[in-house]
Amino acid sequence: MTSNISLTPPASVAQAQRLATHRDALLATPVLTYDTLQLLRGEPKESSTRTWFARRRAEHAVFAVTHNGRTLIPAFQFDQFGQPRPEFQPMLDILLTSGIDGWPLWTWLTSATSLLSGQTPEAVAKTAPDRALTAATRFAVPPAA
Repeated sequence: MTSNISLTPPASVAQAQRLATHRDALLATPVLTYDTLQLLRGEPKESSTRTWFARRRAEHAVFAVTHNGRTLIPAFQFDQFGQPRPEFQPMLDILLTSGIDGWPLWTWLTSATSLLSGQTPEAVAKTAPDRALTAATRFAVPPAA
């Protein structure tokens, strides 16, 4: 046997490279940590911010991802005062309840989709929240067998 034959299919390698590139693009957008969210909200202690965030997360008003052992919070889901943007909660509720969370959720919210005529759900939610909610509902439906 030849030892220089790759056991990983080329398509798998290409997919891994695309995912890494995509994650790098997401990480280049504004993100918050508990420290920076604490500053934005003007709270005296990080523990208060963590508790507040955990409650909002349980209500499906916000989401986060883990990267290299750190919790990263996409900044677009907050207003200038560190409050969750209310138009996201119905969309997040549908998507999170259907099992779409973390990186896939962040990707869908910030990527152009044919469900919104090539616009991003995050942008459409600002001006037409009902339309963005309809797209989220359609996206969350599992494919027919």
